[in-house]
Amino acid sequence: MGSIASLLVRPGVVAVGETGMDLYHDRVPVERQEELFRAHIRMAAAFGLTLVVHSRDAEEKVLQVLGDGPGVPVVMHCYTGPSKTAAAAAEKGFYVGFAGPLTYRGNQRLRELAASLPPDRILAETDSPYLSPEPVRGRRNEPANLVYIVETLSEAAGRDPGDISAQLMQNSLRAFQLGEHRRTDLIYSLYGNIYVNMTGQCTNSCRFCIRDRTDGLGGYYLRHDAEPEESRLREIVSLLPEGSGRKLVFCGYGEPTMRPALLFDLAVSAYRKGYRVRLNTNGTCLLWLSRERTADLLGQFGTVSISLNASSREEYDRLCRPGSPEAWDSLMAFIRMAAEISSPVLTAVRYPGVDMDAVGALAGSLGIPFRIRG
Repeated sequence: MGSIASLLVRPGVVAVGETGMDLYHDRVPVERQEELFRAHIRMAAAFGLTLVVHSRDAEEKVLQVLGDGPGVPVVMHCYTGPSKTAAAAAEKGFYVGFAGPLTYRGNQRLRELAASLPPDRILAETDSPYLSPEPVRGRRNEPANLVYIVETLSEAAGRDPGDISAQLMQNSLRAFQLGEHRRTDLIYSLYGNIYVNMTGQCTNSCRFCIRDRTDGLGGYYLRHDAEPEESRLREIVSLLPEGSGRKLVFCGYGEPTMRPALLFDLAVSAYRKGYRVRLNTNGTCLLWLSRERTADLLGQFGTVSISLNASSREEYDRLCRPGSPEAWDSLMAFIRMAAEISSPVLTAVRYPGVDMDAVGALAGSLGIPFRIRG
């Protein structure tokens, strides 16, 4: 399972699956199938990914295992099962996908089923390279053949092809959390490291902040509509494979030390799994944490990357626009603490008005390595 979890942090991944249960082929004991299915459901829920479900001669059992759903979209892939089970799935808010079998001459029941379901719960699929639809049945299937599925759905429902195509497009965007329905990536992989995007809160409003220019990085969507649930973040870290010395960075589209208890626990968990843990911070947490608690937090990280970005209080206030007039003093105190407890690196972003030579000189006077970003 760890190898699957490592794939889920890659850019462009939108779903877990197909997974599910198959009682048509007597190859794997049903108990083992259910165990693995539940593990995949857990992954989809933690990573916020759509769950694509295979269910052959096991539709009722699959719905039983799914319950009211894992909190992410569920797609009943290439559905050919009982009509009542499809209706129950749609009632739970799941999507029902129809592929080539919908077009086969002997499958009038399936066409009637598709026409009976709520229009916003239907998907058109190909299951390429298999199950080619009429009139290309028997040949290698491909995405272009989706047109035959859409035409059959249109005829079965008595709807205009253009209207049903538009409906199917919107259904697909919702089902796979794309476009305006895009989910926030809570974990992602860049530059050979794994990053945990654990918050959208920040006490600063930096003029150069990436949040003011883009919604994400490297194909990941990182903006938060609300704070991520603690349980999801804990589950994600628990599902990751053994670190084997790989670096795991706690950051966020915000300031991670604003969730100190969770940050502490996640760092401990990641370290125990063999990761080298790093904290990316603006270094102002002494504004809301005691020195003792800050020291405990710093002790969990082998490396701390601290955004300095200025050589004086006046420059810092002008560029970083902190929420407190004590931010600069807090930052300087934090840097000194980090130098005693961890291995800090000070950084600055290339931006008009940032005097890199002066910032570098300040870092040098503090005896801490300095890196320019951007």
